[in-house]
Amino acid sequence: MTTRKKKRPASMESAALNPADLPLFDDFLPHLIARLAYQLNGDLVEKLRREGINVTRWRILAVLSMGDGITIKEIIDRAMVQQSALSRALMRMEKENLVRRTPRLDDARCVEVYLTEKGRALFHSLNTVVRRREQRLLAGLSATQIDTAFILIRRLSRNMSE
Repeated sequence: MTTRKKKRPASMESAALNPADLPLFDDFLPHLIARLAYQLNGDLVEKLRREGINVTRWRILAVLSMGDGITIKEIIDRAMVQQSALSRALMRMEKENLVRRTPRLDDARCVEVYLTEKGRALFHSLNTVVRRREQRLLAGLSATQIDTAFILIRRLSRNMSE
């Protein structure tokens, strides 16, 4: 008995693809998303390591760059970081003068986190590296395809949140 290797279609854009013609898991969207995330994170870890920072700290910087006075809960939600890891990272970042934490004026139980000038400068220098990585990810796509990709990914995320 001979086994025949299934040939991958030349174009994955065809709507009439037969899943039986695809290699294992290439027709399973959660696997494709997980594989892409794995590739992106591996690449990001290496690029940030060269800059002396880890992914958790990068995510915190990126979230805080969106605006001042972001709460711990908002950072956890947006940066996808566990509270214990966030607490450790924020303590270290505060010692390095990258962030400052202050109690909210109307509710001292709530803490707001701000980027310092040093933290903002670090974010901007790293953002250049990260944006080059994003350009690599999107290479070969038209502006319409890029817009569609963002729309689809945001919708998929909303579907999982509902």
